[in-house]
Amino acid sequence: MARASKESTELPALVQALRRYAEAADRTTEAAGHHHGVHRTDLRALTILMQRQAAGLETTPTDLGRLLNLTSASTTALVDRLVANGHARRSPSTTDRRRVNISHTDSATNDGRAIFRPLAQRLTDRLAEFSPEQMQTAVDVLQAATETLDSIDASDSSVSRDSPDSPATT
Repeated sequence: MARASKESTELPALVQALRRYAEAADRTTEAAGHHHGVHRTDLRALTILMQRQAAGLETTPTDLGRLLNLTSASTTALVDRLVANGHARRSPSTTDRRRVNISHTDSATNDGRAIFRPLAQRLTDRLAEFSPEQMQTAVDVLQAATETLDSIDASDSSVSRDSPDSPATT
């Protein structure tokens, strides 16, 4: 596979496109959730619960708060809201009866489909214009970008999201 040079004019354009996509995805998700009466953090929490359940992992409120970077009080309010809306349930841990697990409900899955199916269909229709080779390249680029972001520790002082030298601002 050919590598792009760091001086390539395509790299800044790609980083800019990735940033714009992330912003548009955030904005669209926020609007879709708002339209259906679901907070953005609730959507993020439900995504985490669904992914962890699919992987066979239990999720405690502490886990959820850590993964969402929320305080204990905010996590409690979030879980209370999800349970009250029928999107999540509390149950005793199967390994430690003193712990409580949070899991998503079928209602959350159905509501998620109602919220995101129209968005996914429009995106799928637009992306169908690309060849399989172009799609694979896009997948490779997005995976590399995601792995890079996932590898950055939030406390890493060498990475500043507000830095004027950051490629995201070019």
